[in-house]
Amino acid sequence: MEIEDEVPIESFEGIIFERPAQVRLVLKSLDGWLEVRGTIAAQAQAECDVCLERVEFDVHVNADERFDPHGDRGADPFGEGNVVAGTRFDVADLAQQVVLSALPMGVRCPRHVDSRLLGTEKKER
Repeated sequence: MEIEDEVPIESFEGIIFERPAQVRLVLKSLDGWLEVRGTIAAQAQAECDVCLERVEFDVHVNADERFDPHGDRGADPFGEGNVVAGTRFDVADLAQQVVLSALPMGVRCPRHVDSRLLGTEKKER
């Protein structure tokens, strides 16, 4: 089964998502598990941790997940399989979880990115 959807992502720790994330997934049954593969792309906005200027950045996640379709979401709503409930697959919950897990620990505008961290510093001769 293929899924293409737009899913709103809730704000988190000062990072906001004004537009819905673009979700493209393929769901398959594989050896008794639900295999989920595809991409989730969102555009995020936050303040630079140094100068507080607004920064926009893309969040792109390649999803490659496997879930037990017989798991009990009610028993552990925070468990690994919490996006599956019986025959229901919660696309929005999966998108929210994987996008938030891909967010950077801090946000910097281009003026305040340390090029040494990116490996792009100029070497002196």
